[in-house]
Amino acid sequence: MNQRDREAYRARYVERLERFGHDPRTLGWASGKQAERFAVLTSFVSLDEARSILDVGCGFGDLYDFLLRAGYRGRYTGLDLVPELIEAGRAAYPAADLRVADLAELGSDERFDLVVASGIFNAKLSHEPSWNHMTVTLARMFALCEVAAATDFLTSYVDFERADLHYVSPEQTFRFAKGLTRRVILAHHYMPFEFAICLYKDDRVVGPAMFPAWPARASLRSGAREHFRAD
Repeated sequence: MNQRDREAYRARYVERLERFGHDPRTLGWASGKQAERFAVLTSFVSLDEARSILDVGCGFGDLYDFLLRAGYRGRYTGLDLVPELIEAGRAAYPAADLRVADLAELGSDERFDLVVASGIFNAKLSHEPSWNHMTVTLARMFALCEVAAATDFLTSYVDFERADLHYVSPEQTFRFAKGLTRRVILAHHYMPFEFAICLYKDDRVVGPAMFPAWPARASLRSGAREHFRAD
């Protein structure tokens, strides 16, 4: 994200934080469905199998609390550009690894089984194309994951569009994701005006033209990537 949009991003959340405090409304979630979004984004992998999760644009790090309640016992790392949100999150979740950082700042040696982002693409940018920012970020999320990267969007299938929000074509997003991996889930079933997408790192074809039942971590794969072969 360019510097001018980053400054506007921070100002927006600081103003809401002063009004609402540690509350989903500070993050723009006025409908009270934050938990439903978390449930969808973490449903694409087994939380019993996942060892590490990176939460991009984590806000307060509320996903950490959701994961604990769901029985997750792996490593959680949350990143956000707004220091004030991270400060409030650290007070609420002192055991969580919450960082004031940009996704681009993570070292190439850091990897996470699941990389997720919720709501970070909803606001329309003013100083760069929102689609460009979205695709660069999603590609970076995918590069850092060992098993899967998942995020959500406002869908273009709406009856009304607000001028300050970024609505995304599911078809265009799916085409972009398929350029990164052959194994993609697009979920447009859980809310009428949003959708989620998950990109799996392990897109090998095994057996009679099937994907493996459980997507393997990249570090545990054996051999080179197999080419698709229609049997």
